[in-house]
Amino acid sequence: MTRQSVRPLSPVILFALLLASCAERDTPEQLRAQLDAIRLDTPSTLPVVQPANEFIPYAYPIADDGDAVTPFGHPIALPDEIDSNERPPQRGARQPLEDVPLESIRMVGTLSRDGRTDALLQVGKIVYPSHAGNYLGQNFGVIRSIEGRRVELEELIRNGGNWEKRMTTLEMQGSGK
Repeated sequence: MTRQSVRPLSPVILFALLLASCAERDTPEQLRAQLDAIRLDTPSTLPVVQPANEFIPYAYPIADDGDAVTPFGHPIALPDEIDSNERPPQRGARQPLEDVPLESIRMVGTLSRDGRTDALLQVGKIVYPSHAGNYLGQNFGVIRSIEGRRVELEELIRNGGNWEKRMTTLEMQGSGK
């Protein structure tokens, strides 16, 4: 195999390339003149915008009897607006665990003293002692009993305009001694 060496470009070719790159360019004045010519040839009138058709809503007549039918079905009486901040009747002020979702509360133990058993409930890194009658959870839960490794809650759920009771349990996690 023969090896061909790459020769540097000859000075003549280099000079020709240099001269070609120095070809005459348009000056700023020439470019402005070309833009002015283009502007003069372009029509300056805007297209006429057609007005939209006038919208006339159709009124559906409804009879005053109870069997009236609309295109959307029978009219339904809607319940009064429910206030989301409304609380069921409870005694006392808000307690710290009322605003915490029940899923975030862990039972980690119990503490018995003076004949009363407290559940040790953990939220994050804080442990709260809680006894029967304390409120916890966002569904207005109240602790009804603490038995060994479980806490029984009675929650109040808003159903339409009424409060309904629901029983829930919170079980101790882990081996707990």
